[in-house]
Amino acid sequence: MKIFSPALVLSVTLCLPLSAVELGDTYEKVVDECGVPASKMDAGGVLTLNYADSVIKLREQAVFFIKLDGVETGYSYAKVVEAKGVPASKMEAGVSLILNYTDSTIKLREGKVVSIKASGAAEGIARAISGNPKPAHAAGAGEWTTDYDAALRLAKTDKKHVFVFFTGSDWCGWCMRLDKEILSTAEFRAFARERLVLVKLDYPRDLPQSAPLKARNQKLSEQYKVDGFPTIVILDSAGSSVGRMGYQPGGPQPFIKELKKL
Repeated sequence: MKIFSPALVLSVTLCLPLSAVELGDTYEKVVDECGVPASKMDAGGVLTLNYADSVIKLREQAVFFIKLDGVETGYSYAKVVEAKGVPASKMEAGVSLILNYTDSTIKLREGKVVSIKASGAAEGIARAISGNPKPAHAAGAGEWTTDYDAALRLAKTDKKHVFVFFTGSDWCGWCMRLDKEILSTAEFRAFARERLVLVKLDYPRDLPQSAPLKARNQKLSEQYKVDGFPTIVILDSAGSSVGRMGYQPGGPQPFIKELKKL
């Protein structure tokens, strides 16, 4: 299997909280707050800045798009809740609404997301630069982790199945459809919170990854004989494979129905 993931040399300063970058900010402000991006691309008047934990786009030298952890600027409160579930807490301040999650803080102004902050964003980029994979986020029910070993430990403790999603997040069209039509829906997330430990193993072409993370993901793809994307491997709480799945049409209901058979 050929995995196209060219090595990128990260020469960046640690990114301050992403909430410091909002819609309308200039390129200079973004770089001042987050440092030089790991990579950037200028196409059709849109400048895309790729950081270890986020994507920022500018048009006419002003930020008009921020994406982090499945949430984008412009999302409504309802769409944020659909993507991430009910926030742990929220606070209103004038026309602004602050939503606090275990892994992020999301700010809405006049009902629309204007900034997204990852908890420990600078720490995450520091790990990417040092070559240490990000530790598991598996302790949060219904949240994705990239730490396969930690997910197995948690599944054994909680007596849950492990849902391992092999994806090419920045180039695989069927992976994106599976994520949008099924995995990011409120229905699937509710099911996952009760029954699954979610693991995402990414094989991007352009997004930066540390060398140890790429090597670990490559080893797992060989271990489970993954020869195409998307592939989903379901493991029981003991770590034994009990089934494989891929994209299927129809949304979350038939997909969850198949999962319940395993």
